[in-house]
Amino acid sequence: MTKQTAERRSNRRRLFAPVDLHSVRSREDLVALTRSGYAGIRLTGHFALQEMGDDELVFLIALLRDARGVGLRVSWSGDCGTLEVGGLRHLDPPRRPDGSFAWSAQQGGALVVRRGPTFLAVEDTRHGERRRIDVDRSEPAAAVLDESRWGRTLTPAEAASLESLELHDLVFRAGDHAVGIAVRQGVWCV
Repeated sequence: MTKQTAERRSNRRRLFAPVDLHSVRSREDLVALTRSGYAGIRLTGHFALQEMGDDELVFLIALLRDARGVGLRVSWSGDCGTLEVGGLRHLDPPRRPDGSFAWSAQQGGALVVRRGPTFLAVEDTRHGERRRIDVDRSEPAAAVLDESRWGRTLTPAEAASLESLELHDLVFRAGDHAVGIAVRQGVWCV
C-alpha cells in the first residue's frame, strides 16, 4: 500500500457520512459504510423524539444500536422531552439545540448480547458493575432481543412476555413496536 492510499483511508476513516434517517434501511447498509472507510454517520434534521410515530422512533433506536454494533458513531440532533432514556446510555446521544447532549454516556458502559444455541447471553455494564442476564431463546421475548429488523411490530405473545426484558432495560418499546437495545456481538462459544 502506498503512502497516499494509506492517507486517503485514514482521512476517510474520520469522516461522517451525511444520511437521511430513511436512506439507511438495515444493518447491511451500515456495514457497507464501515467497509468504505467511514467513521460514522451524521443524521440530517432534528428529531423531536416524543413527536415521532412509534414505528419511526423504534426504527431510529435500532439504527443507533446497529451503528454501534458495526463500529460507526452517530452524530445527530434531537430532543427527548420526558421520554425515558436511561437504558439508552450505551448508544450515541442526540445533541440539543443548546449544544449539550441529551444523555451522557457512561465510560465503559456497554450492553451486548451473544447468541448461544438455546439462550441469549446479555452482558450489561451500563450501571458500573458487570451483570449477565441469560434469556431462554424459546421465550417469545427472546425474539425481540435477538431481532435485527428495524421498526418491527410486536406479536401479541411477544408483547405479553416483554415485562422481564423491560425490567432490565433490555428493550425499547413504543406502542406496538419494540427493539432489543443490546448490541449484538456474534455467537457465544460453547
